[in-house]
Amino acid sequence: MRKCCLLGVLIVFSFTKGNGQDVECLFNYLSGFDSLSITLTYPFDSLYKTRQEEIEGTIDISSERGDIFVDEPIKLDLRGKFRRMNCVMPPLMLNFRKSTLKDMGLNDHDDIKLVTHCLDTEEGEENLLEERLCYLLYESLTPYSYRTTWVTIRYQDTNDSAVFIDSKGFLIEPDKDLEDRLSVEETKRYNPPEDSIDFESYSFTAAFNFLIGNRDWSVVMARNAKLFYDADKGKYVVIPYDFDYCNIVGASYRKMVLWEGLKHPKDRVYFGEYFSDRAAEILQTFAKTENGILHRIMVSPGNLSEKHRKKIRTYCETWYKYIETRKTKDLAFEMVMPYKGGL
Repeated sequence: MRKCCLLGVLIVFSFTKGNGQDVECLFNYLSGFDSLSITLTYPFDSLYKTRQEEIEGTIDISSERGDIFVDEPIKLDLRGKFRRMNCVMPPLMLNFRKSTLKDMGLNDHDDIKLVTHCLDTEEGEENLLEERLCYLLYESLTPYSYRTTWVTIRYQDTNDSAVFIDSKGFLIEPDKDLEDRLSVEETKRYNPPEDSIDFESYSFTAAFNFLIGNRDWSVVMARNAKLFYDADKGKYVVIPYDFDYCNIVGASYRKMVLWEGLKHPKDRVYFGEYFSDRAAEILQTFAKTENGILHRIMVSPGNLSEKHRKKIRTYCETWYKYIETRKTKDLAFEMVMPYKGGL
């Protein structure tokens, strides 16, 4: 039997740019709880049929205040072609029933991405903590960012109650919720003209990916960076996502190709393909975030050890020092910052 418990909690409303949204979304609702625990129950064998895009299951969600969902029917959409072939668990889209959300007084944004572990090892959980840290760091810089919520997960086999996997993960703010919060509209297009791109959001995206050692993104190719049209600006704002291939995460499953000029897989490269003539301005401006970023690394939520946080902080410190000691003419598109170790 399906059961939804509202627990009598106060509604946590979206923060917006004044678009008048006054209906709570599921992501915000869940983010209002601490210690979220999820149980996904589905037939395990269906998850590994590569041609199957969607499977039926049920979801239980609870917090320190009690049950939120019990035996709620749900559809699980399988995401990520590479990870479906190479990981023990593919990323999932949780597709809730609109009727259930309506009964709870929520809006009809029924899809939430769940970032799952790729490796069923200690490294797998560590990778999740590291990637979520990247999201938290970026969120601390700009509202043009995805918010996240950490969860504890049990994957339960429908066919055998003794078969289950306990893991961790995090939920990512749905695009529709982000659109409402920022009064923007997602636009899917490749290689947009430079004069259509919002300079500030692009510069933050390019410099941040350079900082964390992420080469797996491109606005030209619409890869791991989404465009949202902001009518107030008359421009497309850029919002990055999927940081699991960055050096801070350093996942062992990533496949990195060393192109000319790189000597180590963890060399950092500035991929600011737009506004290339303003690369120095972009990097020197972003360098002013040093104190905030280094502080956030040490205080952001998550079970990363202090020792590991210090390694990440030191890795970022080397970037800031490198930028600050370069001549302006050397701060250019496709500049390479050699990896000196530490991670």
